[in-house]
Order: sequence, then structure tokens, then C-alpha cells
Amino acid sequence: MKVNGLNNTSLKQRNRGLILKLIATDEASSRIELTRKTGLSKMGISNIVNELINDGIIEEKEKVQVDGQGRNPVQLCISDKAPKLIGVHIYRERCSIILCDIQLKVLKKIEFPLNEQNISKLIPEIEKGVSNILSEFSHEKIFGIGIGAIGPVNNNQGRILTPPNFYGIHDLNIRDEIRKKYDMPVYFEGESNCAAMAEKYYGSGKNCEDFIYIDLANGIGTGVIANGKLYTNTSGLVCELGHTSINWQGNICGCGNKGCIETYVSSNVLQRQMQELTGEKKSFYEFCREMDNALIRKKETGAEFGESEKAIDTIFVDMVQKLTCAITSFVNGLNPQKIIIGHEGYWIPDIYLEMLERQVNAMHIAKNYREIQIVKSYYESEATTAGCACSLLTAIFEGKLF
Repeated sequence: MKVNGLNNTSLKQRNRGLILKLIATDEASSRIELTRKTGLSKMGISNIVNELINDGIIEEKEKVQVDGQGRNPVQLCISDKAPKLIGVHIYRERCSIILCDIQLKVLKKIEFPLNEQNISKLIPEIEKGVSNILSEFSHEKIFGIGIGAIGPVNNNQGRILTPPNFYGIHDLNIRDEIRKKYDMPVYFEGESNCAAMAEKYYGSGKNCEDFIYIDLANGIGTGVIANGKLYTNTSGLVCELGHTSINWQGNICGCGNKGCIETYVSSNVLQRQMQELTGEKKSFYEFCREMDNALIRKKETGAEFGESEKAIDTIFVDMVQKLTCAITSFVNGLNPQKIIIGHEGYWIPDIYLEMLERQVNAMHIAKNYREIQIVKSYYESEATTAGCACSLLTAIFEGKLF
């Protein structure tokens, strides 16, 4: 394996990226803090900060003091003129194209549905959306394009492999197809990895070095942060909690195996079970809200569950049991500090995630030495979309693009 050394230029670029990351993620907001965090000299910090200011990427502002005494300190922050990022999120039911800033604030969003009728137009529609954003924001500098896609994927090749139930799409080299069209850097990652990075930079995993992001929707995706960085290896393949089997003689999965956890507890499966038991044609979101309201009434008035709520509660409790089995296996292998539940899993009433946390902590092998937190995504149900530009953002923070 080739190991690249660091010459003076690449070392400087890495330091620029590091300083930008510390400022963007609010880990440091002054030159003094940057010196302390990085171990670089005051002169080295000043040189890089001044370059970033001159490039229009960061700026200095006076921070208003609460007590109103003395000179207002100067705070470093991201400039409104800083280059922006384009993100593309390819999911089973839809594709989203966004323009966002370095701190993942979405400035523009274009969406179109995906189905059997229009899947052949996926790349032209993506190019149309990207071109519309470039035209509308022609006054903005753009770092590049980040793509996050439904898995399984090969990150090294920029390729969508064979996602189950994805209209026959397979072996699509989406990264190179988009590169052909635009004269700018294009990066690619699995959607759950993108969400995990977004949570690490700005979300529920910001102050956590080891966590698992679980994307519970029409399938179950996973992104793993280990030692503060996205877990990857030489294969280019990503972690797949959804295809962890909890029953070797169980349900047949679209991947060809039996008993995969996503055949039992993905949102579409839970929705179908709830519809069958209640006789109500509601969405998974609506069932979650109904249960939230029932739990509030029970807490405030002592009102018992109705028949519909009893049925929903039974399904959620069963979901917890099955998720506990799969998650405990992952926890035993990875030993995270925290698990973050996102996408449609964000809608699950808190009481069931609290139940899941208790059961995982009662079962994992290091339970007497390590307590695992289970929390919801900072980005609510939009972590994968918000994070789709994060493969590009990571390259920026590593100093590869400027």
C-alpha cells in the first residue's frame, strides 16, 4: 500500500483545513484558542487565519460582551462570502439536490420523486437540478459536489452497487457520471455515512468520538464514527446493520439472506403491521404522532390506551426487542459511546427509544463498564439530506480543496 508523505505544501493545506474545521464547528473562535487546540505557533496561526480572511472564507467580528465592560473580543466565524457546497442525496423514493454553506445550512433544495417510471432519467434529472442551482447562484463560489446514496455502495469507486428494491439500478458509477458534466471536485459516500459525518461535525455526535448512526426508514442504514473519524477500510464498502440477521430461518430479505433486521423493523414494515392491526390507512409518521399524543394524555390525565393505541404499542415493543438483538451485536463489536437514531426513526416516541437504551445496556458484553446512550438525530428526519455534501466537506476540512 502506498503511503503518501507530507511536504511543506500539503502540510500547510492540512493545517488550513484543520483551522477552518475548528472555526466552522465552533471548537475555536479566536486565534488564542486555535493556538491552544492545534499546537501551532501564534505566527503560524495568524498567517493561516489572515489567508482565510483574504480568501473570503472566514471573517472577524466583535463579540458583544454580556457585562458590557472592557473591549469587545474579536471572534472568528465563517464568512457569508465563503464558497458553498452542492449536495446530492439519492434515496429510494426521491432524490434531493441542495446548496448549503460550510455549516450545512441549506440555502436551496430541489427534489424529484424516484419510481420505476423515471429511474432511467436519474442522472439527467440530477444534472438538471445541479445546473439550475449553478445558474441561480452564479454569483457564489462553489467548492464542489458531494453525493450521498442508498446502499450498498462502493465509496472508493463512487459506485451504487445493488440496493434492494431500487428499481433495478445496479453498478452505477454515479460519481464519474457527474464529474463528466461539471468542472469541479465530486465526492461520494453512502448516505448513512454522510449522516454520521453531519452528526459528528454539527449534530448529536459533536462531542462524541465513537458512535453509531442508525438510519431507520425503508431499510436500515448505518454510519460509524470511531476515534472521531468516519470508519472506512480498503474495501470501499460500508457497514450494514440492516442486513444483520436476527433469525437464520427468518424472513427472506431483498439481499437474498434470511432474517435481516430491516425485514422486521424498517418503517414500511412497521407501518404495514400497524395498518393491519388497527385497520387505519395511516403513514408511519401519523402512527408515531398518534402514539405520542396518547402517551401525553396518559401522563397528564391517566387515560388508558384505546384499542388502536394498544395495537401500536404492541408493535413498538416488539420493534424494541428485535432492534435490541441487532444493536447489541454491533455494540459488542464496536463499543461506541452513543447510538444516534435518525431519518424516520426520529419520529418514534421517546419512551420506546428509552426502552431500547435500557435493554441494550442490560445486554451488551461490557455493561458493567460502559453505558451506551441512545439519542435522536440533531437533524430530525433530514440527517441524510443535510449530510449529503459531507464527503465534500470532509475533503475541505482535510485541506484537499484549497
